[in-house]
Amino acid sequence: MEPNTDLNNIDPNKFIFEKEDGERIECETVLSFYAKDVDKNYILFTDNTYDEENNLRIYAYYNSPDDETLKPVEDEKEFEMVNNIFEQIKGEA
Repeated sequence: MEPNTDLNNIDPNKFIFEKEDGERIECETVLSFYAKDVDKNYILFTDNTYDEENNLRIYAYYNSPDDETLKPVEDEKEFEMVNNIFEQIKGEA
């Protein structure tokens, strides 16, 4: 994948994500927000691929303000909270 060197044509909602296996994929931000009660930044993004049921794949990751490393949301209650916020915002759109 060639880097985009045209600074006037950069989409701030797209970024390159490096998977655990080292593969780099272009992704697009769906939603990002800060949850003050847990002091975490969340980002939901897609690689614009679809699952077997033709649903867009959306990934949920987080980081803490003092650690910029993105980590997948794996805790069930935390995932439910993120999903509820996503569904609420999606319903308002």
